[in-house]
Amino acid sequence: MTTHIPKVGEADRKWFVIDAKDQVLGKLATTAAVILTGKSKPIYTPFLDTGDH
Repeated sequence: MTTHIPKVGEADRKWFVIDAKDQVLGKLATTAAVILTGKSKPIYTPFLDTGDH
């Protein structure tokens, strides 16, 4: 079994709108960072930009 390393074009990017009303700033920032870096995706690779917009 080989390890799959995603290519740059394989990452489908989605747009997210985050509503900050009545939210704690620290938790909101953490959630936004996870989405933007792509760490919530199963194809996350530290050396590729697989994050969303």
